[in-house]
Formats: sequence, structure tokens, C-alpha cells
Amino acid sequence: MATGTHGIVFSTGEPAFAVDRHGTILAWNEAAASSLGYTEAEALGSKCWQLVRGKDTFGNRYCCEHCPMMEMAIRHQSPYRCSMSLKTATGTLKRYKVSTLVLFDGHDGETLIHLCHAEPGGSMNTSRVSSDSNHDANSSLGILTPRELQVLQHLADGHATEDVATLLSISTATVRNHIEHLLHKLHAHSRLEAVAVARRLGLI
Repeated sequence: MATGTHGIVFSTGEPAFAVDRHGTILAWNEAAASSLGYTEAEALGSKCWQLVRGKDTFGNRYCCEHCPMMEMAIRHQSPYRCSMSLKTATGTLKRYKVSTLVLFDGHDGETLIHLCHAEPGGSMNTSRVSSDSNHDANSSLGILTPRELQVLQHLADGHATEDVATLLSISTATVRNHIEHLLHKLHAHSRLEAVAVARRLGLI
């Protein structure tokens, strides 16, 4: 583990941890241990998606083996701050505002450092979350217009803005407007995150 990674994680009073490109936890500070309940010994070497099992604002699973944030980092895109619920050692979910730093190492690849700011009153019972997430997912199926769904599907297929405009016979400005609207509706901060959220909701 790079000294810089360790230094950043342990220099903040906020809960923070670092993961490598395979999702393995490399560093876990005292604030993370206190807030989430996992000791440093328990966290180090664990897969982040198996330990904290982050969920997005809809209550759907966000942390997974193919981490959207790591995919953005690999593409040299900067992850934006987002809201996420993380599973504590007691089994409850706790809401955080998560800011992510990306460190690039020529030998070990990308490292993500998650800085987590707990939201007031952010603890919730997992059974309640499960029920609420099903409701949120179902109610979200109709929030996008047919055209926005078309744009989203093309984004999921890897098409750039100009390609989508050509495929749909609309201007690039119109495509950008559709993208802006669907990002807002899906509470996403990037195209990649929007696609990930849409897939979890069964929209595409």
C-alpha cells in the first residue's frame, strides 16, 4: 500500500477507507471503525462490497464486484460526491455523503479513497430499507420519458453524444438536455452512474 494512500486515510477525522481496483480494502481509519463498527483488522483485506454493501439513494445495491466508481476511475473520469447507505457491523444501514479520491499507481493500478460524512439521523433498519427500496424501484420505472429511455439505452451501449444524436435524428444539444434531465431524475452524477442505477431499477 502506498504511503500516500495511508496518509490520506489516516489524516482525516471523518470515516475513510481505501480500496484497490479489485475492491479489496487497503486502509481503514479509526473514524470508520467507530462509525461503522468494523475494526481495522476485520476490514483490511475484505472486499468492500461484501463488508459495507453500499446502497444508492433508491435503496438498491450500489457496491458490487464491478464498482461503477472504479470503472469511472479506470476511464480517467472523476467520481462525484454521492449519497450512499453503508451496512454497519450491527446490520443497520447508515447514510453518508461519500466523496471519492482517485490515486493512480503505475504498478498497482487505481486506488479509491472514500471519505464518508455521516448524515444526521442517517441510521435505518434493513428490513424497512428493503421494503422502501422495492417501492422506490417500482415507482421510479415511469419517471423517464420514452425519449430519455432511448437516450439512456444508447449511453448504456457505449455511444457518445454525437452518435446518439445521429441515431435518433436529433441535435447534440437536445441529447445533452435529455442526459441532464435523466441524470437529475436518477439522482446520478455521471452517465456511467445513471446507467448503473437504471440497470438496477430494470429500466434498461
